[in-house]
Amino acid sequence: MIRKRIAKILTACYILMVLSMGMAFSAGSNRLDIYGIAYVMDFRLDMLPVFPLLNSAGSYFSSTNLPVALTHGDEAWIEDTFYLNIVKPPSVANNGMNNFTMTFDVLNPTVYTWTSGLAEAVIVRGIYSTVGATLSSATISPNQKLTITFTFRTKIDIGSFDEARVSVSYIVGGIRRYIYINIIMRPV
Repeated sequence: MIRKRIAKILTACYILMVLSMGMAFSAGSNRLDIYGIAYVMDFRLDMLPVFPLLNSAGSYFSSTNLPVALTHGDEAWIEDTFYLNIVKPPSVANNGMNNFTMTFDVLNPTVYTWTSGLAEAVIVRGIYSTVGATLSSATISPNQKLTITFTFRTKIDIGSFDEARVSVSYIVGGIRRYIYINIIMRPV
């Protein structure tokens, strides 16, 4: 009987020693081992996690009627905002108002379905007369493509600095999350 108690006490001590050594080792380790599947949402609380898609020309946007001379500015995704700088050379000067359409494609890279999609376009500054934005769908499934369409009416004036902003949002994981598209048309 005493031997059984001693054996139980030694077994418990051994288990405690192994657990404490394992915890001490893991506390000093910079590594986390996960066995199975782990999914971590790697984005800010209000940021819509998107994967921007390049078109066949190597750009993040397409346009059906924007003059080629305007499209040689730079473009970049920085966190939750896409910046598109369009340079207006003197060769495209125009006194009349023109309608333009641009599209941007992004992918839902998460395991979540995005719902209740909204798009809003606003004039920040310049001579835009109207701006608008639409989404290809109000609900985007995991690994599904979303097309954002931006339409605007403006006079191509090579002396003005024009800027518009599109806000796109969806509910993801119970929280409304956003991305932004800034379109800047500037003189040479």
